[in-house]
Amino acid sequence: MTIPIFSALALALVAFSAVASVAQQCPQTSTTGASKASKVRTLEGSLVFHDSIRKWFELKLDHPQCGQTSIELMRINADWSAVEVLRGCRVRSSGMIDFSPTGYYSLDTYQAVEQIQPVGECAKQLPFPDYSKAKPDKSIREYRVEMHVDYEPGDHPISFRASNAGKELQPWQAYASYVLTGGFVLYGYCGKGFVVDEVFGTPEANPSHFTERGSPDDAAAFDPESAAASGNKGLNLGYTCMRKP
Repeated sequence: MTIPIFSALALALVAFSAVASVAQQCPQTSTTGASKASKVRTLEGSLVFHDSIRKWFELKLDHPQCGQTSIELMRINADWSAVEVLRGCRVRSSGMIDFSPTGYYSLDTYQAVEQIQPVGECAKQLPFPDYSKAKPDKSIREYRVEMHVDYEPGDHPISFRASNAGKELQPWQAYASYVLTGGFVLYGYCGKGFVVDEVFGTPEANPSHFTERGSPDDAAAFDPESAAASGNKGLNLGYTCMRKP
C-alpha cells in the first residue's frame, strides 16, 4: 500500500517532534560553553549509598535514561537527611539532570534532587550523625591523626584514629577531617583551633604540607594515585596537630 505524500510528511513531522521531545529531557553538550541541563525529570530506581573515600549516592535506574543506567544524586545547598534515610530503598526522585562538571563527581551524570520519596515498602534508616558542632577538648594541646586508606576498587571508607599520649580521642570527627579533590589529592585537616605540624606516612603517597608548616591555611597533603600506580594501595598516612599559638 502506497502512503500519500502528505501523510508521509505528517508522519515524519510527528517522528521528528518525538525525537526533539526526548532530546529536551536529557542534558545537552555545547561547543560554546557550559552544558545545558535537562528539564526537571522524575526518575525511579534503587538508592545506593557508597561509603567510600568519596561518599556519594547512586540511583540505579529501573530503566536506562539519557544513555545511563545509574545517575549520581546531588543536593546543592540542601539538607541531605531526606536522601540519607532512604538509602537501600526504591525511590522516586525529581530534579534536573546534567553532566558531571568535575572529578569531584563519581558518575558521568547527576541529578540535582529537588524532591525524593520511597516507592513501595521501605525500611527507613537513621540520618547520618552530625558532627558539625563537635569540638576538641580544651585541655588538649597537641595530638596525632592516623589514617588508613584502602585504595582498591570498591567502597572502602578511610579509617581515622586521633590520639594524645596514646589515648584515643573521641569522636575523631572533632579532631580531623579530609577532602579528596577532583584531581585525587587527599588533604587532611586538624580540628578547630589547631594547625598541622608534622606530616608522615607511606612514602609512595608523597606526604607533604599544602602550604607553610604551622600556618592557618596549611593541610597535610597526600597523593594516593601515585601510590596506587606504584602498586601500593594500602596506605598508612598521618599528621600531628598543635594548638594555635
